[in-house]
Amino acid sequence: MSFSLLSIPADPLLAGHYNSTSPIVTDTENTLFTNVGETMPRTFTALRFERGTGTPPPPPIPIDLISGHLHYYRYQVGGPWTMWKPDQTIARWTHVPRRLSVGADTARPVWFALRQANADGLVSTSSDGALERGMNFGVRITVHTTKSRSHKAISNSEFVIDGTIAAFHHDQLSDELVAALLPKLPAVTEREFRHALSCCAGPVFPTPAVQIFKNGSVQINPADDRCWLGEYTVRQDSTSRWPELTGELSTICPIRSRSRGSC
Repeated sequence: MSFSLLSIPADPLLAGHYNSTSPIVTDTENTLFTNVGETMPRTFTALRFERGTGTPPPPPIPIDLISGHLHYYRYQVGGPWTMWKPDQTIARWTHVPRRLSVGADTARPVWFALRQANADGLVSTSSDGALERGMNFGVRITVHTTKSRSHKAISNSEFVIDGTIAAFHHDQLSDELVAALLPKLPAVTEREFRHALSCCAGPVFPTPAVQIFKNGSVQINPADDRCWLGEYTVRQDSTSRWPELTGELSTICPIRSRSRGSC
């Protein structure tokens, strides 16, 4: 992919669109940005992504198919969503501090920050916000960084988005969860951890996101393959000494319904 041919303005947004003939459902954000991250310029401060439906357009030149399937990628600087738009807001939060720093390659700090914020009453969810099983959704996230901290959208979007979605799953407080996760959250006391998990945000998703294996390892598996619409923005305007998170989860509907006035 020749991203070097793109004309990149100041504070640029990169919009990506993915579609495929394969029946295998994939994480759209991961497919568009994380998997090809090494080839992308690090100057983008915002990302926008969506999953297409139907048959992708044919390639302009003959190409080899992957397992017999065509995978379509489209990128545009400053491009809008073309297939979907946010519909009903399910959950919303503003300037939630992410106090933990456990490296950039884990969703745990964001997951804990939002679980803690929810327990403190800083996350609002709609009364009928639970998503049905298999229902697709959208996410918008703004990361407010401090003046002294660098945060690249391309490098960090996967773990912030995964941690965000996971925070709205039905992971209930248990001694097993405390024993498995607390050691992986430096500087968090057991009292703070139990408080953060004292109630679920919604839950928006009826299933747990945290998987605990027999060997003691922990994996966070949100329903990110159902996240068909998203926006991720980085701004250097934190109101505290920590990075902060603002965002919302929503249902989505086709843009073509705009002419009919509803989704």
